[in-house]
Amino acid sequence: MKNISLENNINKIKEEISSTLCEIGFENDPGSILYSADSTLKKGKYYFLGENPGGHSDEGLEKHADTILNQLYRKNSSSSFNEYFDARWKPRNTIYSPGMAPLQKRIKFLFDYLEINLRNTLSTNLNFVRSNQMKNFPYNKNQAAEKCWKIHKLLLSTVQPATILVFGSNAYEFIQKKMNIEAFEDIDIYSIGDKERKRFSCSQGSLLLDNIELNNLQLVKVPHLSYLKIDSKGMDYGDAHDTREVLKWVKGKVA
Repeated sequence: MKNISLENNINKIKEEISSTLCEIGFENDPGSILYSADSTLKKGKYYFLGENPGGHSDEGLEKHADTILNQLYRKNSSSSFNEYFDARWKPRNTIYSPGMAPLQKRIKFLFDYLEINLRNTLSTNLNFVRSNQMKNFPYNKNQAAEKCWKIHKLLLSTVQPATILVFGSNAYEFIQKKMNIEAFEDIDIYSIGDKERKRFSCSQGSLLLDNIELNNLQLVKVPHLSYLKIDSKGMDYGDAHDTREVLKWVKGKVA
């Protein structure tokens, strides 16, 4: 049986998002806002985001145009659709089975390790406009992020998370600048021999939205998981891509 009250609330939130989306002028751009199911438009402990939507395997094959507004209203998918479990991604022109692309698998590995239900976590991106790589992003990414932030404020006001978990530096630094930081900590690992350093970070503080303030907020960053094989442990501690110690650190921050 449907929860009518929850469904009505979701529809109301979507109407607010739709209105703001048209205001910022991205409604007809390719991309998406929700990477998680509609049911995650509710209060929750976690909020997850990356940089922006990438390419997908059925581009040009949808019944309805690949626009952010159509995605918001699930014109080409169901209300329960989750990008990390149900989408067929196409990195480097290789089409993977649903949920089996390397980045999807690494994100699911991370959430399993952290003991966080990814399907129940509102998941999105800093920028909602699609591009196969950030170097091909069609707008100034910082200006676009400021526009999209108007919608993030609606989403964050709905979820009221205790932890915002991001992968990639751009989303982390953008939100960090919006916060009143009270404490900061980071930890580095060498992910490829001793040549490339990867940084995990945590900022603690408050974030003022339009109508509420999120206090005691944790903003936690893991490096972009396209470039860090977080699910490869290596033979011994200290091997390339060995993330066991740093994952323990992250788990302590999001607990």
